[in-house]
Amino acid sequence: MNKEVKHLISKYFDEDHLPQAYVALFDEISQLLEARTTPTHPSTPMANADLQAVYQRLRDSLNVFGSSQDMDERGADLSSLILLAKRVKKECANKIIRQQKQLREMKHLKTIQTLASAGSWELPVTDDELCQPGYWSEELFAVLGAEPGTLAPTAGAFRKNYVHPDDRQYLSTAVDKAIKETGRYDIEYRIYRGGDPKQKRTVREIGELVRDEATGRGLRLIGVTFDITDIRNTERALFKANVEMRKLFDVMEDVFFSVSMERYEQEILQMSPSCVQLYGYSVEEFFKDPDLWFTVIYDDDKEAVLENNKRLSRGESSQVVYRIRRKNGELRWVESRITPTLSHEGKLVRIDGIVTDITKRREAELALANSELKFRSLLENSNDAITVASEELKFLFVTQSLSRMIGYTVDEIIGTSVFDLIHPDDHATVNSLVHAMEKDPDAPVHFELRFRVKDGGWIWCEGSVVNHLNGDIVKGYIGNFRDVTYKIRYRKALEASNNRLKKTNNELDRFVYSVSHDLRAPLASVLGLLEYTMSETEDEDVLQDLGMMKGSIEKLDRFILDILDYSRNARLEIKVNTVDFQHLLADIRDNLKFMHAGKSALRFDVNIQENGAFGSDERRISILLNNLVSNAMRYADPEKPDPFVEVTIVSGAGGADITVRDNGIGIPAEYHEKIFDMFFRVSEKSNGSGLGLYLVKETIDKLKGRISLQSVPGEGTTFSIFLPSLL
Repeated sequence: MNKEVKHLISKYFDEDHLPQAYVALFDEISQLLEARTTPTHPSTPMANADLQAVYQRLRDSLNVFGSSQDMDERGADLSSLILLAKRVKKECANKIIRQQKQLREMKHLKTIQTLASAGSWELPVTDDELCQPGYWSEELFAVLGAEPGTLAPTAGAFRKNYVHPDDRQYLSTAVDKAIKETGRYDIEYRIYRGGDPKQKRTVREIGELVRDEATGRGLRLIGVTFDITDIRNTERALFKANVEMRKLFDVMEDVFFSVSMERYEQEILQMSPSCVQLYGYSVEEFFKDPDLWFTVIYDDDKEAVLENNKRLSRGESSQVVYRIRRKNGELRWVESRITPTLSHEGKLVRIDGIVTDITKRREAELALANSELKFRSLLENSNDAITVASEELKFLFVTQSLSRMIGYTVDEIIGTSVFDLIHPDDHATVNSLVHAMEKDPDAPVHFELRFRVKDGGWIWCEGSVVNHLNGDIVKGYIGNFRDVTYKIRYRKALEASNNRLKKTNNELDRFVYSVSHDLRAPLASVLGLLEYTMSETEDEDVLQDLGMMKGSIEKLDRFILDILDYSRNARLEIKVNTVDFQHLLADIRDNLKFMHAGKSALRFDVNIQENGAFGSDERRISILLNNLVSNAMRYADPEKPDPFVEVTIVSGAGGADITVRDNGIGIPAEYHEKIFDMFFRVSEKSNGSGLGLYLVKETIDKLKGRISLQSVPGEGTTFSIFLPSLL
C-alpha cells in the first residue's frame, strides 16, 4: 500500500475497525497513486469500468461531507481520481479538526458553568406550553442539589420540586410572556436546593425562545440558571456596612474628607457634613471650590501646612496643627491628619484625612505655657524631697534628699527648669497639675512623675504639690514627694497585664463569634447530606449509623448556638421593649416540639398572667426560657407515667415572676452551687454543652434579676426567677 495513504489511515482512522468498504477504497486509491509514480504497462491498463467505479465511490464519499455539488460530470481518468482522493483526504482532516474544536468548546463551556454555578437547559415548546421533557445540563442538576437522571427534565417537575412556592407564579408568568410575546426573560427567584426548604437559594435565570424562521412559531426555550445566593448575601452585607458607615460619617464631629489627585486640579470625592460646624461652609461649597480648604487657613500658618504636606508625595502620612478662619471670621485651632495613596508608579493619586477642632485644648496648652511661675521656701526636715518652684517652673529651692534621689547636686538643680528633670512623656502631666492648682490654690494636688537620674535612668516619684504663689513667706509651688519606683513599676506591670487580659478576652469573643458562624454553615451542609442519604436507604444498620452521626452533629450545632448566645449576651447592649410572653412561649413550644419525639409523651403546660406592660430584653428572656425548658425536656424521667414541664409567669409593671418546674430526674444537692458554672455538667453522660445554665445565670444578671433553685433527685426541679421591668 502507498506509504502516504497508509500514514493518513493511521492518523485519521482506527485501523483495527476500518469498514471493509473503506479498505477496498483506500487500496484502490493506493493503486492509483502508485500508478502515478510507476509507469503503467500498456498491456495492463485499468478497465474503464473500474475507473468509473472508483470515481463514483470518491464522489459518494464527498457527498457525506456535502462537498460534491460543484464537481463536474466528466468521465473518470487517472488525474481526476487523484484530485478526488486529495479532496476526500482534506475533507476528512477538516471534519476531524471541527470535531476536536467542538469537543474543546464543550469542555470549556462545562468548566465555565461549573465555576460560575450555572446550569444550562433546553425545553421543547408545544402549543405555547412547556409540557415535554427536555435537556438539563449536569451543572443545572448541581445547582439544584440533585443527581442527574433522578428527575425528568420538565418544567413542571422543576417548579414543583425546587421553586419556592411564593415564586412559582412569578416564574410561570415570566416564561409565558416570553413564549407568547417578548421571546426572552431575565428574572431572579428562590429555590429549595435538594428540595429542602432549609436550603433556600437565590438564582438568576435567563431564557430565550427559538422560533421557526418560516412561521415564527416557538420551537424551544433555551436558557441558563445561575446560583447568585452568595452574590446577593454579599451585596446585602455591603449595603448594611455602607449604611452604618454613612451614619457614622454623618454624626461625627470631626471632618472626614477624600480628595482625588489624579487630575491636574484636585477633585473632592467626599466631605462629611460636620464641615458646617467646623468651617461654617457647607459640603456643596467645598465641592464647588476644591481650594477652599486652603483659602480658610490663617495666612501665617499656610507655609507650615504646605511644607508639611510635601510628605504626602513621598507616601508619608501628614499631621499638622494650624489655625483656620471660619466663614463668620472666627479663628479656630485644628489638627489635620492625612493619609496618602500612591499609584504603582509612585504618583500621588488620592488623599484621605480627618480634621479635628482642638481650639479648647490649644488654648489651654498656650495658657499653661504662658503662665508665670513663682515659688516659696520649704523646711528641710523631712526624708521626702521638698522643692520650691517659681511660677516659671524653675527650681528655687531643693532639699538634700532630692540630691540623694537623683544624683545631681543642689547647685546643679537650682535654676534649672522642672521640665529638664521630668520625663518628656510627663510634661503634659506637669501642665495639668499647674492648671489644677490655679483653679483651687489651697488644695494639694497629688501626682506621679518620672525624674531624671544623673546616671541616665529614671525614677518614679509620688507626692503632692500646693500653690503658694500668693503666700506671705514662700511665693511658689511647694512640692513634697518620695521615690516609689518599685511600687509604680509593679502597678504598671499589673495594669499592662490587665490590659493584655482584656484584649485577649475581646479577641477570644470575636474568635468564638467568627468560628461559631463559620462552623454552622458546613454543619448544615453535612446535616442536609445525612438527611438525604437517610431518605435514600432502608438499611437499618446504615440508618442507625447515620442517626448517630446526625445526633452528634446536632449536639455540636446546639453547642455552637450556646456559644453564639453567650457571645451575644456578653457583647450586645440591652434592648428594652414590651415582652409578649404568650407569643414567646408559643415560639419556644414550636422550636422544641420535636425534641422529645420518639420518647414517652411529655406534657408541656404554660400558665401566664399579665397584669400590665412588662418591659425587658425579649431576646435574652427567650434565650433563658429556651435553655430552662429544653433542659427540663432533656432530663425528663422516662420511668414516670406522666412526665411534664410547667412554666408559670406572672408579669406586670413592677416585674415578672417566672417559674419553670418539672418532675424529671432532679439534681443532687451537692451540685446546686455548681450548675451555673461555665461548662459544668453533672456527669460525662450529660447531653448538654455545659453552657446552658451558665448562660441563663449570665443573662439574668445582665437583666438585673435573680434566680433560685429547688431540686430533689427523683422528684424534679424548680427554677424561680424574678426580672424587674426595665421600661
